[in-house]
Amino acid sequence: MMMTKYSSLLILGLLFVFNLVIAQEEAQAHVDVTAEFPDNPFGLIVNGQRNKVILDIQNKEKTPYTVFAISGQVSKVDDFSKVVRNLTATRYGQILSAESSLQLPYHFYSEYAPGEHGLTVYVDLLSENSIARVIGYNGTITITDPEGSWFDLQLIFMYFILAAGAAGVAYVIREAFFGDVKKVKKTKKVEESNERPTHRDEKGEMVLDESWIPEHHRNLNKQQSSKTKKRASARK
Repeated sequence: MMMTKYSSLLILGLLFVFNLVIAQEEAQAHVDVTAEFPDNPFGLIVNGQRNKVILDIQNKEKTPYTVFAISGQVSKVDDFSKVVRNLTATRYGQILSAESSLQLPYHFYSEYAPGEHGLTVYVDLLSENSIARVIGYNGTITITDPEGSWFDLQLIFMYFILAAGAAGVAYVIREAFFGDVKKVKKTKKVEESNERPTHRDEKGEMVLDESWIPEHHRNLNKQQSSKTKKRASARK
């Protein structure tokens, strides 16, 4: 961790020295650089994503160079001198031989307001006798926010948690207000099932309800039934 911090400070310090030297005396390097956005062919930059620029560096001199670092800055689209933010510098240390070409990637992240912005990418070159900075890209980019998706796992998980919470609240409310009603209904059903029907005796045999028959008719029926029993016994 300490070595990484010291390396970052060293890069920033050297870039600061480069800026001072270049401001005082610019070395004219016959080096052409073209930039390409392989993942963003129309210069459409999405916030929060890692953006890549491929720099094709062509050395037209007979002097070799060393590509020390690549950096960049985001500026106002109407005035590139108004810098919004400097991008992180990446150290390379790649040798660019005389009259040869070299391709290097440069990555940066975007966290800016949506809309058009200016982007400038610098390539810092070292030689035995000079320091040079060439522009790798200087143009307009369009920054947008990422589109939301219904298939986002985080959103699905959040919806699941909300649905589970709503179901739990509904269950508590139902038990609090309607739980006693169900218990009373069940108790009544059990009591009704335990009562013995009035039209059957203890043995379960059918018993006729004679309460509606006049009393003298019931006495006649009893006398006739007793006579019938006596006759049957006499015959035996």
